[in-house]
Amino acid sequence: MRTVVSKVCQGLVVMGGALLVSLPSAALAQAQTACGPEVKEEVAKVVASLDGTTESAKAVAERGLYAKYLYCAQDAQAAPTSFFAAARECGASVSNLGSLFYEQMSCVGYDPQRRQFAAPVTIKQPFGFGGAPLPGSREHVLHCVANASGVLVPVGRDTVHLANAIGNQAPTWQFAVIVNANQNLQTIYPMNGQTRRARSILSWALTPTSCNYTPIWGNALNYRIRLDQ
Repeated sequence: MRTVVSKVCQGLVVMGGALLVSLPSAALAQAQTACGPEVKEEVAKVVASLDGTTESAKAVAERGLYAKYLYCAQDAQAAPTSFFAAARECGASVSNLGSLFYEQMSCVGYDPQRRQFAAPVTIKQPFGFGGAPLPGSREHVLHCVANASGVLVPVGRDTVHLANAIGNQAPTWQFAVIVNANQNLQTIYPMNGQTRRARSILSWALTPTSCNYTPIWGNALNYRIRLDQ
């Protein structure tokens, strides 16, 4: 009986191996991913090849990549409960959830005097970010704030560059995306102490296109800011 069970288990592992990549020894809550590092490496190469092209050409190419690899976002179903708890500790709720196997953003803060957002990004794997040190890839963060009608509008976006870990370094690492608010500034004026609803969206490699964007790799946080002097 044990021999039969063993063979069945081996068969399941072989069948699932093409679809699921297991987590390395650093114990993190999500144990498998629908898209292994080879998928992210391919995306990173395509995105890097777009450097020097027009913004419209980049947008078309990224839409194609989004459609092709959207299935990778099914990892959202395996998001660890610890992530939601961390977001709550930061006064935020989670939405627009993609895969958290490689990276996640559980907290965001806003400096109203400098009009700057700070978004720490936890990097959870040593691979899947492009060749080191270049071309690597980028973690995008888009920040949105509710206007006078309560509709979320973009106020700023930026990226941080990263690449695969060199040598035998083990995760996790804390990167950060610092963003200046430079769009729709009427949503963050006047600085009279008013509370405003905000949403920040982390998206690896692909540029978030709207305040309702759901990343394939990454997540959105919903929280509140206050417009103090």
